[in-house]
Amino acid sequence: MKLDSLFKEVEENLEISRSVFQKKTLDDEADNLRSLLEAKYILKFLKDFCNYTQEFIKNAPSLETLIEKEFGTFKSITSRDNLISTCFVEEYLIPEANEFPIPFGQQIDPLLLDNYLASYKDWCTGIFNAHKNSQEQIFSESFTLELKQSQLGCQCQKCIADYRARLRDIVFNQQKELIDKAAENLEEAILERDIAYVSDSVSKLKRNIERNLGRVRYKLKRGSLNKLDSQIKDYFKLSFGHTSDLSLIYRQRLIAFFNGLLDEEGHHPDLITDNEYDRFFSQLGVGLWKAPHVLKREFLKLVKSILAFKRKDISATILKDYLGQFWIHSDARKKKRKVIYHMGPTNSGKTYNAIEALSQAKNGCYLAPLRLLASELFDTLNDKGCQTTLLTGEEVVEVEGATHFSSTIEMAKLHDEFECVVIDEIQMITDPQRGWAWTRALVNMNADEIHLCGDHSVYELVEQILKLTGDELEVHNYERKTKLSVMDKKIRLVDMDKNDTLIVFSRRNALKYKRDLENLGFKVSIVYGRLSPEVRREQARKFDEGETDIMVATDAIAMGMNLPIKRIVFSAISKFFDGKEYPLTYSELKQIAGRAGRYKRFPEGYVTTLAKVEEGLETISAALHHDLDQKELAMVGPDLEIFRSVNLALEENNLQTLSLSEFLRLFNTMSFEKPFYCVELKEMIELAEMVEDADTMNSLSDAEIFGFACAPVNQGLMEHVQYYVWILNHYVGKNMIVNEEIDTENEDIDYLETAIKCVELYQWLARHFDNNYFSFDIEKLNENKSMAIEKLNQLLSEKISKKCSSCGCKLPDDHQYNICETCFAERRSHRGRPRNTKNKEGRGDKRKSSGGGRSSGKGPNKGSGKFNKDRNFKGKKKSKGKKNKSKADAFKRG
Repeated sequence: MKLDSLFKEVEENLEISRSVFQKKTLDDEADNLRSLLEAKYILKFLKDFCNYTQEFIKNAPSLETLIEKEFGTFKSITSRDNLISTCFVEEYLIPEANEFPIPFGQQIDPLLLDNYLASYKDWCTGIFNAHKNSQEQIFSESFTLELKQSQLGCQCQKCIADYRARLRDIVFNQQKELIDKAAENLEEAILERDIAYVSDSVSKLKRNIERNLGRVRYKLKRGSLNKLDSQIKDYFKLSFGHTSDLSLIYRQRLIAFFNGLLDEEGHHPDLITDNEYDRFFSQLGVGLWKAPHVLKREFLKLVKSILAFKRKDISATILKDYLGQFWIHSDARKKKRKVIYHMGPTNSGKTYNAIEALSQAKNGCYLAPLRLLASELFDTLNDKGCQTTLLTGEEVVEVEGATHFSSTIEMAKLHDEFECVVIDEIQMITDPQRGWAWTRALVNMNADEIHLCGDHSVYELVEQILKLTGDELEVHNYERKTKLSVMDKKIRLVDMDKNDTLIVFSRRNALKYKRDLENLGFKVSIVYGRLSPEVRREQARKFDEGETDIMVATDAIAMGMNLPIKRIVFSAISKFFDGKEYPLTYSELKQIAGRAGRYKRFPEGYVTTLAKVEEGLETISAALHHDLDQKELAMVGPDLEIFRSVNLALEENNLQTLSLSEFLRLFNTMSFEKPFYCVELKEMIELAEMVEDADTMNSLSDAEIFGFACAPVNQGLMEHVQYYVWILNHYVGKNMIVNEEIDTENEDIDYLETAIKCVELYQWLARHFDNNYFSFDIEKLNENKSMAIEKLNQLLSEKISKKCSSCGCKLPDDHQYNICETCFAERRSHRGRPRNTKNKEGRGDKRKSSGGGRSSGKGPNKGSGKFNKDRNFKGKKKSKGKKNKSKADAFKRG
């Protein structure tokens, strides 16, 4: 309702409203109601106040938050109930903020109300002028890095955002000048001076850039600082990246230096080909400007790898022969397969139609990107009357007389023949870590009919692969069944609503926002990567069935979760790994945003961001309107068969065989026929090295080594790696590996998450090695795991309490700091003491017993409380009180 209409309606009904108040109040309070005349005076003030405020916000929208901070929300002020109660019974004209007193027992003076309104207008004029002056300061040519954000007269979101953007621009332009000048100075130096001088010059440039960034480190938010850092690094690469003109000249100097090293080692310069140099310099990147001793170390690593690779060219020849046209070796080439590409965005029904076709086939297989999806389709197919077996790395659920399989794509049954196969999320074929499994399935699944489900970004790639395999391609296009709209306004956390999903990009933020939303009165489901599929599924069920209001989720929901989401709210549009910022790609934004809306339930889905996200709505809107680029590379990976073939040939020629880690490094250097490319093998190489270090007696077979190297180990979770090493050492030593039960009474979320992950790893390894050396009762294991999952779901469903970052005790919801009073007092008492002072008895000793690592030599320790976790205390500085002169002075006239 428009303001004028609202006030007109309230005014027309003032007498009735007063009568209602009289009936509802006690007899002795009824006389305290204001008269009709006084109510009209107040209503007129409120109307003028609201009309002025509305026009003011229209002209200066960024100042709305300042008004809300001082006077409350415009929505609450203009609510019908508030207007009526203010007219008759409130002691302030703006009750929510206790502003403009109008005490009972005194006659309302219209002049007083006029003064109040004038005071308010003066205050608004003051903040507007401060905003205008701040904008002039920010965009003035005299703007310098010395200007602090706190010195701005206006602290609205726009001024702060503009200040940071200007700061970034100035610092970026300064670094551009530094980089350009350094590049100009080096153009002659790289031909005349030695490598050490050139390296030192570039090193000094980097230090200068770091120093300059350090000057603004505390003036910018982490996201802005990382964005600036990325911009500077990108510009640095233009002049100093391995493909820059300057680097191409310097490359010749380096090759001469490397030829000298080859001569010292007794090798001919032709040992390294131009292509191998290309790959080497590409891997070095800007590292080619490093000091001579660093370049020597890296080059000798390359030489070692090349020598291993060129052991009489035998291994290389086998790899090239196999990888040149690896698809021709598949049994699937014995028939011409019909491949149907169900191509469309999320919420378009493409997977549904593929599953319908699968359910009609006499036998078939569904290949899922996630265990969660494999389990879901296992239920779906069995419900449709298709006898289906579940097959994942961790478990097998066999159904008697099964004609169908639902499996994770890594567990695809490549040697069986099917009538129909469904490969879901085919765009994952380009994933650097797991894409090999999609390539392998597409090339090798032996079926009359193969259904692919995914977006259109890999259409040309699939078409290219199927031309090589000689298969027929048919495309079915799909459109979204629900409308998807980007909202024109960001929201605050308090504005979240039922059926919203908040997207975060770390477990820590997921738990933090869950607690914040619970403190606002919401019931919250939570999903993030470390949770097992069973826990995610239960959290999704609670959200789906309305047991919770809001879901907080990482990008784990981008695949495999069909949820009733009305609105997706991004808390950020970039991720952080190893201290670096990685903006979400348009493809990722589309995939996540596309989860908003649900057919027949929410015909229109909405997308927005939290208010703190800079340029979020613009980026998301651009992503949704962007046609995804066609991807060009399909990933391939090594397998046990080719590893054995290479070593067999080496043995036949009396040459030293390759260890698995050596083989993987060689495989990583291979060139493939387009469109194929090697997957990221870093983690597999690290696991292979762990296995080789443990197998000191060379007692493991190549199959066992390869199996351990393929294990699903979360290398970012130390307890998971330690548990893997514990199993590995027991297996190598031929000792029984006993599964120890999870403490299902433990109430530590960290402990339960990690313990469940460890049991899943135990199941995967036990299954992979046919239970050899693994001792467990499958029924007890599954029951214990189910109870742990149930307990974790219970804890995640409860309201999360704020905890002390030092000792872990619960803190009150309104506690200002992340540390309890006891720990704070203890820290304070230790100030000034030598840093190597050891913990005394008390809390320090207690923390020892809370560890849950592998030191006991057992599984996920029963009753261990927590896994070991180092906690760092970071004290908070108290913000200095700011004088709020403007408002106090403005109301003096009132």
